[in-house]
Amino acid sequence: MEEILNWARPLLSGLIGGLAVYFIVRYTKPSAEVAGEVRTVAYSMPFKIFSAALIPFTVFILYAMSQSYEGQEVAAGLVGGGFLAASIFFPYQAFLVSFKYDNECIYYRSPLCGNRTVQWSKLSKVGYSWLVQADYIVVDGIGRIWCSNMLNGYSELMEFVNAKKS
Repeated sequence: MEEILNWARPLLSGLIGGLAVYFIVRYTKPSAEVAGEVRTVAYSMPFKIFSAALIPFTVFILYAMSQSYEGQEVAAGLVGGGFLAASIFFPYQAFLVSFKYDNECIYYRSPLCGNRTVQWSKLSKVGYSWLVQADYIVVDGIGRIWCSNMLNGYSELMEFVNAKKS
């Protein structure tokens, strides 16, 4: 019985993770909120809930990491470090970053960057990060703006960005 559980645990974990991502993406709206001419690109409520839940889960993971057996320190450290990075990055993006745009400008706000209004003519690069699994745009005066497919209005934004870039 224990052998079956040892085999099934990773499978169940993967299924639960896949299901969570499915629901986050499923409840993401294809179009952004519009107020006048300005579109607001923001994360969906399921993503925000996931981001908030990630913080206490990471605390648990870090505690479990501290209890690892001899010889498992490196693997436990890598897993714990990954969870720690995610528990900082995801809530930061979900709750502290604001990204709006219209035909002329980008309106961006974050704790690290402050409030910025920059013209689309300052768009210098459009790319994709394999590590983060998200598109990004680089704008002079702002820096790198992450554009995940879990953003409400992501499809609309990327069509707009590709039209601006070409």
